[in-house]
Amino acid sequence: MGIDVIKLVGDSFNTLLKNRTVMIFALISALLGSAFSLATMSQVQSLKNLGTGSALSSVLPIIFSVLGTFLIGIIILYLISVFLLGSMMVAASDSKKSIGDAASQSISRYLVFLVTSVVTSIITVIGLILFVIPGIFLGVKLSLASAEAMVGKKGVVDSLKASWSATTGNFWGIFFAFLVTIIAIYIISIIAVLVFTIVGLTPVGTFIGTFFGYAITVLIVLIYLSVSPKPAMRAAKKGKKQAVN
Repeated sequence: MGIDVIKLVGDSFNTLLKNRTVMIFALISALLGSAFSLATMSQVQSLKNLGTGSALSSVLPIIFSVLGTFLIGIIILYLISVFLLGSMMVAASDSKKSIGDAASQSISRYLVFLVTSVVTSIITVIGLILFVIPGIFLGVKLSLASAEAMVGKKGVVDSLKASWSATTGNFWGIFFAFLVTIIAIYIISIIAVLVFTIVGLTPVGTFIGTFFGYAITVLIVLIYLSVSPKPAMRAAKKGKKQAVN
């Protein structure tokens, strides 16, 4: 089964903008991300304002306090984001899902989704560190693991295996779908930041860029729905195996 790159990319942005449940979770995520960025910038500015003449003994406690707050903030934001991304994926997989339905499934699958996402990220980062190309290869091959865990309701190991299998034969289509989407998001972000910076509203531009960035999350789900075996097909295969045995 081939990948229709242009259709997938278009459907990703279309779903982000027209699926009310997906949009709400994306807006909340973008607001949290933007608020955290502004808070971080404010803390950095406060450190700069301490002045070069300040005694080290008086500055260090403030620096450690800011760093501690920053790290705690990142952890809390990440944990919340996992829930919101999971809810987004559920909503993107079925337009009939309500906010409550999406949130409920995200909570029930939270731990598996979290571990799967972390493992996938670690493997991809290791590949990038060793050499860029292996990282890209692993990133594409494991790109559907999070959707397999959240939407497909598989375990961590099974999600990784299913993603590897589903992307076989579709590698380049998936790769270019991600590439085109990332380029589109980058262009939208640059235009939004430039336009709103001119009128003195840079945070608004950043927020818009962050919001459209979630088209990637939607894309993952749409690719998953396109290349992963449907439940009926899996049941049929299972029935055939049982009949043979």
